[in-house]
Amino acid sequence: MIKLINATKIYKTDTVETLALDKVNLTIEEGEMVAVMGVSGSGKTTLLNIIGGMDVLTDGEYHYGDSVVSDMSVAKLDDFRKNNVSFVFQQFALMNDYTVYENVEVPLIIKGVKRSERKKIVEQSLELVGIKDMKGKYANQISGGQQQRCAIARALAQGNKLILADEPTGALDSNTSESIIDLLRSINNQGKTVIVITHDEDVAKKCDRIIRIKDGKIA
Repeated sequence: MIKLINATKIYKTDTVETLALDKVNLTIEEGEMVAVMGVSGSGKTTLLNIIGGMDVLTDGEYHYGDSVVSDMSVAKLDDFRKNNVSFVFQQFALMNDYTVYENVEVPLIIKGVKRSERKKIVEQSLELVGIKDMKGKYANQISGGQQQRCAIARALAQGNKLILADEPTGALDSNTSESIIDLLRSINNQGKTVIVITHDEDVAKKCDRIIRIKDGKIA
C-alpha cells in the first residue's frame, strides 16, 4: 500500500520558491490501477517522482507497505527504487544502439541476475508484450508502439510490484494508445500496482480510479 500524509514538496532557487505538492493525503492500495490527471504544472509528475523515490518530500510522510520512504537515506532510496519500482516513460527511454533484447536485459544485469536466468526473464517479458520476434532489432528500427512495448517489457522484467507510467501513450496514435493501456491493464491483473499519468480521458477511464491534481492539491 502507498500512503502519503501531508506530503509537501517545495522547489527553491535563489529567488523563487515553488509549491509543487501542498499537504497531499493519498492512499493507493496494492494491486490498484490508478490514473493521475492535471494540467501542466499541477504537480502530477512531482507526485509520481515522490512515489517512485526519484525525489524527496520537503515535509510530510510517504509510506510504502511497512517502509517509511520519506525517512530513507540516499543509499536506501536507491535500493527502494531498484527493488520495488519500474518506470515507463512517454519517450520510451530506450538505448538506440542496443537491441530490443539488450534494452530489456540491462536492468537485470544491474541487479546481478545470472545470464541463463536473464535470458529466460527477457524472453518471457518480450513474449508477454507481443514483440519477441523483434528481439534482434535495434530500438530505432521499430515503431513507436513497439518501442513502448519494449519499455513495458523492460519494466516487467525487473519483477517489481509497482509500475509508474508517465504519459505512456502521449507519443502514440489513438489505436496504439488503446493497445498500450490494455497491456498495462493486463499487467495490473497479474497483481502489479500501476499508476498512470495521462492527459487522455479515454486512457484514464480504463483505470480503477482517477486522481485529479490542481495547484499541488488533490482536487
